[in-house]
Amino acid sequence: MADDRLMLAERSGRFFTLVFLGCLGILGFALYLQHAEGLYPCPLCIVQRLGFIGVGLIALVAALHRPGPRMTVFYAALGAATAAAGAVSAGYHVYLQLDPERLASCVGSPVERFLDRTDIGSWAPPLLQYDGPCTLKPWSLLGLSIPEWSLVLFIALAVLLAFAPRLVRK
Repeated sequence: MADDRLMLAERSGRFFTLVFLGCLGILGFALYLQHAEGLYPCPLCIVQRLGFIGVGLIALVAALHRPGPRMTVFYAALGAATAAAGAVSAGYHVYLQLDPERLASCVGSPVERFLDRTDIGSWAPPLLQYDGPCTLKPWSLLGLSIPEWSLVLFIALAVLLAFAPRLVRK
């Protein structure tokens, strides 16, 4: 019984470590696009980055904790909820990009005003400073824009985390 618990804690720790590394890789690629390719993030991009940071930090804490069954459920649910919130942000960003009538709604939006009021860009300027418009689609991979990829990745993270308790038991 104690061996099963230790094995579960180790699997859980490895699982959450992989989620953390995945989020780190996503943020690293975002920084590459920004600083090497000159694609500056918009306010909604920053909200999505905050979502990946949130999921990554939850996964890091869980990986260091090496939780048992109950806490694995807790961390997985918290991470899945954070990923779902990121998916909502990315989905709204995609929605804005699909209609020329909504193109300017990001500028001066409540999201932008909130980010300005909190001065979040000064917390980690290379990562959280925004200068770009929400509506441009200057980059794509396999036909998907950056917010579309964010949406796909957030959904994948939410589903993966939702099944985490089952996955670490196998």
